[in-house]
Amino acid sequence: MPDPWEHSDPRPSVSPGRHAAGPTPSGYPPQPVFDQAASRQTQQLPTVEAPYAAVPGHPAASSQRYSPAPARKTSWPLLADDLFRLAHDGARLRVDRDLAGAGLACAVIAELAVTGHVTVDNDLLVVTDQRPPQEALAHTVLTEIASQPQPLPVLDWLRYLSARPTAPTTGRADIYHQVAQRLVRSGDLLEVPRRRLLFGPPRVVYEPTSNNRAYWACARLNTAAEHGRELDEFDRVLVGLCLSTGVYQRVFSSPAHVIDRLCQDSRRTRHPVPDLLRHLDRLVSNTITVGV
Repeated sequence: MPDPWEHSDPRPSVSPGRHAAGPTPSGYPPQPVFDQAASRQTQQLPTVEAPYAAVPGHPAASSQRYSPAPARKTSWPLLADDLFRLAHDGARLRVDRDLAGAGLACAVIAELAVTGHVTVDNDLLVVTDQRPPQEALAHTVLTEIASQPQPLPVLDWLRYLSARPTAPTTGRADIYHQVAQRLVRSGDLLEVPRRRLLFGPPRVVYEPTSNNRAYWACARLNTAAEHGRELDEFDRVLVGLCLSTGVYQRVFSSPAHVIDRLCQDSRRTRHPVPDLLRHLDRLVSNTITVGV
């Protein structure tokens, strides 16, 4: 199978952005193509046994078989979308809200990294290509990163993107709601207002429009883990995000040695993804320590 990073960008080249840090690092092409759509649609595996059917209370436990992969509407590597799905059970978030936000922030930056728009240089997040991404949220985040006079540390960007607004008048939604809105625009989620029991305005929850799409990532990763299948580049990054944020605890029903293998596989990714995951681990560690 051809390496997804070996394809060059057909678009005309332009001058680098203000954060460009000289030549692109060796082994990391200037604009690779991370074609998640082609990867998922060409596989179209036959229905398989639900790999987490033995997990008590899991929505898929009542189904003996699972449908093939849903067709993708875009070739952009939607890492944050799958992480959002994995962190939820229907409309219910199954991990700590701050940890989910940190993971989603890292996932969006990773989307920009694997498509050649940003890299990590001495723990700084550096823009290597200012051409507008084809995806709106990635475009917004890249614009924010490139607007700074100097590159800032990766950890600062993870904190900034995942931070919840201190007041509703700030006009900026945190990355959790931005990813949710991306899924609403794609038709994968519905905004559902729910009344609070006592006082306060109604809150909004996000319900999946298709259980097949909502649980496909969980089924895909579990099947690969249980059968010892090699993860593709996309899923190695996704597993790394799950392991760093604790999402893996609700995704995998595998023994410890399988989780250890997945952890090693998740680090076998191209620069700068391992650096992003390392900084995510630091942020999660600080979040847990403060929470205690």
